[in-house]
Amino acid sequence: MPTSNSRFTWVVTLVRIWSLIALVFLGVCFVATGVYAGVALAGEFVIDRLLLWIVALAAEASAGALVLIFRGLVETIVSNEQAVKPLADHLKRIESLLEAAHESNRRLIELSQMSDAARSLLFRRHEIEAMNELLHEHLIAQDYAGGEKLVNDIEKRFGHTEQVEQMRAEIVKAKATTNEQKVDAALGRIGKLIESGDWAGASRQTRRLSQLLPENPKIAALPQLISDARTKHKRDLLGDYDQAVRGGDVDRSIELLHELDKYLTPQEAAAMEESARGVFRAKLHNFGVQFAIRVTDQDWAGAIAIGRQITSEYPNSRMAQEVRQKMDTMRTLATAKQEAVGAE
Repeated sequence: MPTSNSRFTWVVTLVRIWSLIALVFLGVCFVATGVYAGVALAGEFVIDRLLLWIVALAAEASAGALVLIFRGLVETIVSNEQAVKPLADHLKRIESLLEAAHESNRRLIELSQMSDAARSLLFRRHEIEAMNELLHEHLIAQDYAGGEKLVNDIEKRFGHTEQVEQMRAEIVKAKATTNEQKVDAALGRIGKLIESGDWAGASRQTRRLSQLLPENPKIAALPQLISDARTKHKRDLLGDYDQAVRGGDVDRSIELLHELDKYLTPQEAAAMEESARGVFRAKLHNFGVQFAIRVTDQDWAGAIAIGRQITSEYPNSRMAQEVRQKMDTMRTLATAKQEAVGAE
């Protein structure tokens, strides 16, 4: 049975009303035919007339059965549509998650190929942010001894001499400030996280502050503030996406779609599906034009680079299949061109 929020509920309602009217009409006809047959045959028995009435009664009964079958088919189709739609939304979400996982794996592979020094530089900022969060937690709680111990441990284990000196200066400053000033400083840090779009970091620090100072009204207002800022950012992204689509800026549209994927509900993503398809088709078309230009100019290295983008970003497209078939030939031509240039 279709649920009340199905977009085809009106079809089921219409079919039910029609089937009810049709069944009532056929029932009246069936009864009338039977009564008329009984009255007519009471006076004189005629086999031909009897057969005609039997056929009429059978036809009316068959018509009633067909009405019921049609109604059942419509309700079944609508029920199936309603059951399949959430599954389709779920599969689309899984596809997005798989794409995100693929991107994460790619970054992990790139990370594994980095030197230890490069990885250290990459994670240094995250380490410092985590250490600062722990220190500020101690300062809000006025646990200066715990804060000093934390700084000493950081200095012994990680070094970070410059950062350690800044943290010690923060402890000295915190001792001279009031609790209200510490809260304002913490709110300022959370405000910067909100401005940068770090919703997870802002929420994490808000939870810590709420546990330390549950009665503070400024801290109690933070979750709603973060939610409002996140909603506004999402609304701005949607506005920017609409402008990019209207302006034909395909690259910007795709960039915004990837950003919006973090914010859209499955229902919102489904509503934007057709628009997103158009954007990705336009991107694939642009790739195809660039690929054709490079092939025409015999820029085999450039054609190979564009071909890799096509097969990577649109692996199941017909264009990707055609590009794969040409890759070996283009590699051969690119190698021959390089050798010819080297020979000169």
